[in-house]
Amino acid sequence: MIFEKNISELRRTDSELAETLSNWSGRSEVEVVNTKKNTLSLRVNNITLHSLYDPQKEAEDWVKYYEGEIAKAESLYVFGFGLGYHLLALCRVTDSPVCVFEPRIEVLRKAFENIDLTTILSRTRITTDCRVPAVNNCFALLHHKPSVTLNHKYFDEIQVKLKSWEAIRRGLRILVVGPIYGGSLPVARYCSSSLIKMGHSVELIDNSRFENELFYAKDISDNRERYTRMMQYLSSFISEAVTARCETFKPDLVLVLAQAPLTADCLEHLRQKKVNTAYWFVEDFRLMEYWKNIAGYYDFFFTIQKGQFFTELQRAGITNYHYLPMAACPDNHKPVRLSDEEMKYYGSDLSFVGAGYYNRRHFMRGLLDFDIKIWGSDWDLHSDLAHCVQRGGAWIDTDEIVKIFNASGININLHSSTYHKGINPCGDFINPRTFEIIACGGFQLADRRLALEGLFEEGQDIIVFEDLQDLRSKVAYYLDNPEERKRIAGRGRQRVLREHTYENRMGEMLEVIAAKGLTQPLWPEEGEDVEGLIKESGSDSELGQYLSRFSDKRRITLSEITEEISGSEGEISKPEGIFMLMNEFVR
Repeated sequence: MIFEKNISELRRTDSELAETLSNWSGRSEVEVVNTKKNTLSLRVNNITLHSLYDPQKEAEDWVKYYEGEIAKAESLYVFGFGLGYHLLALCRVTDSPVCVFEPRIEVLRKAFENIDLTTILSRTRITTDCRVPAVNNCFALLHHKPSVTLNHKYFDEIQVKLKSWEAIRRGLRILVVGPIYGGSLPVARYCSSSLIKMGHSVELIDNSRFENELFYAKDISDNRERYTRMMQYLSSFISEAVTARCETFKPDLVLVLAQAPLTADCLEHLRQKKVNTAYWFVEDFRLMEYWKNIAGYYDFFFTIQKGQFFTELQRAGITNYHYLPMAACPDNHKPVRLSDEEMKYYGSDLSFVGAGYYNRRHFMRGLLDFDIKIWGSDWDLHSDLAHCVQRGGAWIDTDEIVKIFNASGININLHSSTYHKGINPCGDFINPRTFEIIACGGFQLADRRLALEGLFEEGQDIIVFEDLQDLRSKVAYYLDNPEERKRIAGRGRQRVLREHTYENRMGEMLEVIAAKGLTQPLWPEEGEDVEGLIKESGSDSELGQYLSRFSDKRRITLSEITEEISGSEGEISKPEGIFMLMNEFVR
């Protein structure tokens, strides 16, 4: 009867776990034993999980022991379920959400069979595997010691992941390394700005400063072997610069964008220092095969393709891969008000922005009877497309691209291919333009891509075309229906802002990293541990209360404290006076 009541309540919040407990029939090493107070306890592998005298009193003492942490926390994480006595006592003194980690299904089964837990199941999340939910607020970690002793390896792993989430919540030091040039160059900047917005301390190694040297090396010699050697020298120089900056900046994470020229020696140095490294391969693996030489050097390898690419990665013995599609940066990609002159210059019924790949040169010829403007480089200026190509095929910067997206009645988005004459039937990734057009509030007709599924709702957030004939038909229809274009563009933009920004993607990336557990880099740490200082001073003391204003930091130096004091107004408090005096002696 008790079991049915508990399971019925659990089904309201976690039907999967309820099903698991209902169907469990495994061999159990858990023994239910009576206590002196005529209540129940559990014994597993000769470890007793609750007092054999008065488990309820023991639970109340356990809560009292943690009362300071419980009072300050916004959420509570408990290691070990047992029969739930300590959880019942905990929920009587706090309204904070509770998450309990318990790897033994048989322990949960015994608890559900013998103790009425219905009062706490609606507000208690039970986790039985190694997945740790995202931590977005201040939490306290409460150990049920017998459970921890029984499952110490499991709880050690969970603790590492929770500490990773706590470090992410407080803010990481992240070094972002960009390429010398190419499509991932702006992506590096978007990642950096997004991570800063998320509260992390970020530095961007902007290698675009070496673009002249790169093209100089291409121009100076026709000898491929000599060009390769020059590029190796340039890569070595940049890698040494990154290594040097790491030693000064002391990052927790180095995020590298596609085509960033880091050498194996640089990455091995970072590995020896236990620095977490991630690479975002924002390219087509079929065209850019250099992934085979670099993926294994990184702790995390993020891709914009899955399916066949994942199969190829597995064949290469690489297991650290994760899918992470492209996105938009709303600070850059947004609706803008254009003057009449700008509308005339950038506007047209149809527009296309992008390089003149093989398939695009063929496909766009089928749209020449429409009012179309083509923007971008590598178009054949001796073909019948020449009169549509703007500014002689000059490169277009982001600010102008945003104006084009805003000024165009319909933005055509045809993903590139070097060997098809139309749509690439193997299209298994989404280019940045897909997200950027929509973020600008522009209306888009995009070629069908398998990867669109799950990212956008076809017909509502975005309109796709199957071939040239289908595109021509849809162009004619939507040119005649501007209000429908506006509705679809508006709905799509709301979805991008909600789900497909670089902040979303950086959040996803950090979730993957936290799920594995951040390693602690071996950089010599500066400053003092803030949490340790507060505990040593006493959280209720005048000094402890003053130091609590820095609780969003992991470590702090005397100079940082005095700098904060110097920038504040009002009368200096006693702790502030002491710190200012200490600073004078240090000088």
